Amino acid sequence: MKNRASSHLFVLLLIIFLTATAHYAINYAALIRGYETSWLSGGRNLFLLFILTILPLFLTRFTRFQGNWSLYTTAVLLFSIGLTVQFRLFNDLEYASRDRKAEARQAKIKTQQEHYVQENYSAEKKQMMGMPATPPSPVDLSKEAPRPASDTFFDVLISGRTLYPLLGIILMFVAYVLMKRDRILDILQKNGFLIVLVTLGPLMLAAITSEAGKSIGNMTPWEPSKIPFLIGFAAVLAVLYRKLMHTYWGIPRAQDVVPLMFMAILPFIPFFVLKDFGQMLVFSSVYITLYLIAVRRLPQRIVFVGSVVLLVVVLMLSALPSSVQVKVPLLSTLAEPVKTILPPRIHQRFHLWFDALNPPPPDTPFWKGDLADFYWKQYRAELISRKPETQALYNELGKIESNKNADANAKTRAAEIRKELKQIASDDIAQMHELTREVSVPDEEIPADKTVIERTQAEEQDIHETKERLRALNEEAWFGDDALQASRATFGISSGGLTGRGLGLGYVELIPVADSDYIYAAIGEELGLFGGLLVTFALIVFVSAGVRTALDARDMFSKLCAAGLTAFIGFQALVNIGGITRALPMTGITLPFVSHGGFSLVTSFVMLGMLLAISHRNAVDARIGNGEKK
Repeated sequence: MKNRASSHLFVLLLIIFLTATAHYAINYAALIRGYETSWLSGGRNLFLLFILTILPLFLTRFTRFQGNWSLYTTAVLLFSIGLTVQFRLFNDLEYASRDRKAEARQAKIKTQQEHYVQENYSAEKKQMMGMPATPPSPVDLSKEAPRPASDTFFDVLISGRTLYPLLGIILMFVAYVLMKRDRILDILQKNGFLIVLVTLGPLMLAAITSEAGKSIGNMTPWEPSKIPFLIGFAAVLAVLYRKLMHTYWGIPRAQDVVPLMFMAILPFIPFFVLKDFGQMLVFSSVYITLYLIAVRRLPQRIVFVGSVVLLVVVLMLSALPSSVQVKVPLLSTLAEPVKTILPPRIHQRFHLWFDALNPPPPDTPFWKGDLADFYWKQYRAELISRKPETQALYNELGKIESNKNADANAKTRAAEIRKELKQIASDDIAQMHELTREVSVPDEEIPADKTVIERTQAEEQDIHETKERLRALNEEAWFGDDALQASRATFGISSGGLTGRGLGLGYVELIPVADSDYIYAAIGEELGLFGGLLVTFALIVFVSAGVRTALDARDMFSKLCAAGLTAFIGFQALVNIGGITRALPMTGITLPFVSHGGFSLVTSFVMLGMLLAISHRNAVDARIGNGEKK
């Protein structure tokens, strides 16, 4: 497609039409299942796309934009796909509700059963069931009474699904206007280190006060930190890249590489506190990409790439599940020193990657804490029967949780009780595991007369029941918690096949956080392989346009910024899609422009605005170089 605004405007209008058609299909599928979708939220989605459609006219007329429109159009395409999937999910009460999921599920089941009976049962069967004796006939949805949508105009207006995209669009335009100016770029390049330090303080505070990887409610305010960290690293690298060419056996001088390493390590500190393996992986990939762009000498690149590959291989082999390591002679022994220093979350992710359908043993370090949590929360009566002292703890905890006006001391006490219950549950599981562990006696220790100690039948039966109970508990906890998302996402993509189940006709509501981390699984189930390939193709076009923008940049700082912004979006998409399809470990990061995310979506739009500005600058420079007027 030629880089004309009119051509891309036609594509944007086509995106609006297809999105409206998809929303209608979702509403029709919802009627089949007995509920209506919200026309307010559907209208909101089309209004957001309308804003993005007329924005190119504004950019062309008032800012004389001359950059690559493919960046913008593919981002809008991805955004429209995300809006469509979110519309499907958040209109389904089984997914969106917190306390009425079971009720919504039963209502959908009942509606579909009634439809099946009407379409397939004979008049005699219907009469036997106490229904009107009518012949089989198609269901007339216009005569149905579906559950109406409960959204109001005010609810939709103040929803995060309205405010965050609007904020992202506004900040995209602001970033575009600012990054066009030479003065702004000079300020960013000269103050890169200061920008990183100013960012690090609030980020560390948010990381320390976070809970379960979330802060300020259920948000991730550290997402925007990618931009200042990238600017800081690019600023330092733009100054040092010529000095990095002075190497000894492909290794730069310490005085040149130490400042760069310091800037590269800073972002990993808060993300290590957050135990965010995904963000660390993305940052590593981006920084490696920028370094390879900046250095020019082949020996230097060979040494660097070789070192990175060696490090990755060592870490991957050390993080492999024990069930995989034992298949390779000496691997378990060699990997043990590194394995002990890796965070438990990484071991969990690798187990989900390689052996998700087999729960780890109850005494596995990364798993036993989650297993104990599941035990004391889900099987209160059983734990009380085995450990009577927990009865008083449960009663005290219940009183505190039922008191809505509990003070700080009461909340602290509640946290102590939960910790104590978890420890008791962990000890009980350890005792059960030790009791049921099969212990073999070496042959040389067996007495000469082959005498063995026989257990009584009652004791053997008790041990067998305990072993079966522990196995069932371990499997239920694993597939009900850690492996729940991965397994349902895998089954969902598999059931989608080539063309998918159809919009609104799948069971994506059963996938936890299907609107965010696992949105690609929802796309794969309802749109099939073709839908997944559409997303992948759009991302490839976006990254290709971003790479072209970086190649055309006139100075090293702009080149590194464009490459870094493109790499952030590209690698984040790669890690997300790779994790869902189990080509990579699942890391829990969002899919750019597609996933429902507050700060994540805003950050993606700001990155888009920066890329558009750099692309525009490149085009203006090229025209000036050709002797044309600016």
